[in-house]
Amino acid sequence: MNITGRFIQGTAAAACLLGFIGAHADPEGAAYTMTNAPDDNRIVVFSRDAHGLLAKTGTVSTGGKGSGGGVDALGSQGALVLARDGDERRGGHDNDEWLLAVNAGSNDISVFRVKKDGIELQDRIGSGGTFPVSLTVSDDTVYVLNEGAPANIAGFKLDRRGHLTYLAGSARSLGGGAFGQVAFDPRGKALIITDKADNELLVYRVNKNGLPAMTPVVSPSAGNVPFGVAFDRVGHLLVVEAGSNAVSSYDLLHDGRLQIITASAANGQVATCWIVVNQRGDVITTNPGTNSLSAFHVDIETGKVSLLNGTAGSGAAPLDIDVSENGRYAYAVDPANGGVDMFKIEHDGSLTGMGSVDGGLSLFAQGMAVRCSGRYAPPALLR
Repeated sequence: MNITGRFIQGTAAAACLLGFIGAHADPEGAAYTMTNAPDDNRIVVFSRDAHGLLAKTGTVSTGGKGSGGGVDALGSQGALVLARDGDERRGGHDNDEWLLAVNAGSNDISVFRVKKDGIELQDRIGSGGTFPVSLTVSDDTVYVLNEGAPANIAGFKLDRRGHLTYLAGSARSLGGGAFGQVAFDPRGKALIITDKADNELLVYRVNKNGLPAMTPVVSPSAGNVPFGVAFDRVGHLLVVEAGSNAVSSYDLLHDGRLQIITASAANGQVATCWIVVNQRGDVITTNPGTNSLSAFHVDIETGKVSLLNGTAGSGAAPLDIDVSENGRYAYAVDPANGGVDMFKIEHDGSLTGMGSVDGGLSLFAQGMAVRCSGRYAPPALLR
C-alpha cells in the first residue's frame, strides 16, 4: 500500500496563514463542520454561547481537497471527529485536544490542534487508500475508512504533537460493498463497519497493539441499509438504517458477534442516515428525505429502543449531527440552508428548535463535531 508521506505546514508563519483562526474566545465551547469543497476543503468554526447559540467565527483550510458533489457527497458518518490526549483520558492533566478531518478529494487526513481561541493545522497524511470518508479514535489509535475501490480500513497512531504515523500491518481490505462508517466500541477493543450495500455489520476485534483481526465477524443488519452507528453509555450498539428508516440495537459479544435487542424501531420518516446518542440517553436521528429529526429512547438496562417522536425537529435537509457533552443541545449541519440547525434537548428527550446559523456552506458540506470548554467526560461503562 502506498502511504503518502506526511507534510507539515512548516514555519509558524505558514501555520498562521494556512491553519489557524483566532476565534472570539467563548467559555461555552465551539462547533465545527467542513465545506468538503473540491478545490480547498475548509473547516468552518462556530463559537457557542451559554444559551447554546452558535456564531460563525471563520474558516480554516485543511490543506487538502474535498469531494465536491451534491448533498451527502461522502455517504458516511464520522467525516469530522474530536480526540483528546490519551494522558488526559487516563486521568492526567494534559489538555490537548485534536480535530481530525477527511479530505476525500486528495486521499488524506488533516489534524488540527484545538485551542481556546481557534484551531491550528498540525499534520496532513495520506489515508492509506482512496476516498476517505469516516474516522474513529480510541486513545491514541485512529482508524480511517477509505471508500474508494478497493475499499479498506487503515490505522494510525496520534502522538502528543498532533502528528499521525501509519500503524504497520493495520490495513484490511473490505472487498465489495458500500461502507458508511468505521467506529471503535467504547473500550477500543472492536471496530464496527456498516455495509450499506450488503446490509451487513462487520466487526473486527482489535488487539492490544491496535491491530484488527485479519478477517471480520460478519452479522446481518436487522434492517436495510445500515448507515451510521453510536453506542449508549453502557455499550449497547445503536445502528441507524437508511432503508428501513429505523434504529436497531445490539449487544456486542466478546467474540465479535452481534445479538439483536431491538430490530428496526421505525420513525416513519425518509432517508434516516445519521445518529447520535449522549450520556443522558437521548438518541437523535436526522432524516433529510423528510427534512426532520427524530428522537428515540434507549432503556439503559435492556438496550431496547423506542420512538419518542418521529418529527421531533425540522430543518431544510439536516445531515451529520452531534450533541454537546452536557446533553443539552444538538446541532445538525444543513447544507440545503447553508448552515447549522440548532436544537435544545429537553429533559423528556424532545427537541426545541433554536433556528439555524448561517455558515456559508455549499450543498456538499459534511461533518459535525461539538466541544464543551475543552472539558472531557469519557462515557461511563457500567458493565
